[in-house]
Amino acid sequence: MACVDMLVPGVSTVTRYARYYSLYWALAVHAERRGLNREACQRLVRRAEVGLARISQEYDDPDHPLGLAHGTEALARLAPDNGKEFSVADTTGSISYSPRTWGFWSQYNGPSVALGTVTMDSGALRAGRHPCPPGVTKMYAPLIDVAERRGGLSLPSAALGRLSLQHDWDTPDLEPLSSLFSATADGRHEHEAWTGNDRTRRATLRILARSWQLNPGAVTWPEAFAAGVAYGSAAREDPLLAGEERTAAWRGVVLRHHSVGAWRHLWAALVNEVLRAEIASHSHLHEWITGRLPSGTVAELEAGLPAVVDKHGDPLPAEDELLRDDAGVVTDVALLLLGARRLESLTGLTLRTFRGKRPTYLDPTWVAQLRLEFGQRSVAELGRRLVDDMLAQSRRVALRKVRFNPDGTISLFSRLHERNGGYFADSTEGSGNIGLRIHQLAEIAVQVGLLTPDPREPVTPSGQRLLGVPA
Repeated sequence: MACVDMLVPGVSTVTRYARYYSLYWALAVHAERRGLNREACQRLVRRAEVGLARISQEYDDPDHPLGLAHGTEALARLAPDNGKEFSVADTTGSISYSPRTWGFWSQYNGPSVALGTVTMDSGALRAGRHPCPPGVTKMYAPLIDVAERRGGLSLPSAALGRLSLQHDWDTPDLEPLSSLFSATADGRHEHEAWTGNDRTRRATLRILARSWQLNPGAVTWPEAFAAGVAYGSAAREDPLLAGEERTAAWRGVVLRHHSVGAWRHLWAALVNEVLRAEIASHSHLHEWITGRLPSGTVAELEAGLPAVVDKHGDPLPAEDELLRDDAGVVTDVALLLLGARRLESLTGLTLRTFRGKRPTYLDPTWVAQLRLEFGQRSVAELGRRLVDDMLAQSRRVALRKVRFNPDGTISLFSRLHERNGGYFADSTEGSGNIGLRIHQLAEIAVQVGLLTPDPREPVTPSGQRLLGVPA
């Protein structure tokens, strides 16, 4: 996650809409001009977000791939009367559009600061290092005006309607946002004029665009991205990919992603077994994993796994091959073993990002040591050891998060709890892998006119020019 944060600055897994970046950009300028303090900014942000949700509710198609704005579901549930839309912004709890004090700005705060559109001063929004164009501030002026006054939005309104998410992207924020994400000014990228974050975001966008071009058969952006950076010879043969140092870093991250996903899936299966049993002993969990693993030794299991590199030393999609015939726990264990094997073939920056900055519990180096220790022992023995390691890691994480309450009690945040040798769980654990933010970056790039969702023509003419990718 640390590597992803470094390689995709300005985007998170929950920043879906380009429109919100320009909204907060304009709000920050307004807040600075008016000298709004933290509380006034908070009120303005919440009311502007509700206004944008109400506009989306009025003008956007819920069946459109882009969907509706943040908060529209809550707005539909609360159903405030026309002219009283902002009542759900000015309240808290179950009658508020968002339980968070800053609403959806909580999701865009860090990314907007990284992008340079907003900065924070004592909790108040202020203009960032990139000046907000007058056209963008003018565009949001009607919404900001009604958000500051009492009353409603007076829909329909042409000035407000153009703020909808699905409005034809000829709005004044299109060009400034595409320039920011591509790190260009007047259609050109000047290396020294941009920060390291800007250059890195541009590099990842270029890698994504080129990977999409080279893999038109891919179904999703992450699939095309993985095919471009992680597997095969493109990363060293294609001039654009080979010329971007971040390609090597991304190769390590994408390959490590499989190991992370295997651990998460295996942990979720263990927690679900505890829930099924209501209270599970240590021996019960050992029996559970033993019953899901094949007979034979770890070395014999490994002998049947696909190769991780081809004859040229380029990575093969071995993990994808296993996942096509997912066999649950045994597939998770096999993926972990493949991750450990990757350590033997990766080099340089790719190896460094694959391993991480420092050794940690359950990482590929950890599994590599288990691989050596259990090579001639049964797969079931390895499985029991993995159960022990996960339980120990769960306890370590829970203790790091412990909170001491004013009344002298403590709060321990964990899905799994142990009491008198028995384990019990509060709820299921999500088995999905963490996000690499590639999908979110691609969606935003489509919204600002750099990419398209069409694999036959994945990069727009504007994107080719601004990102410097081949036609």
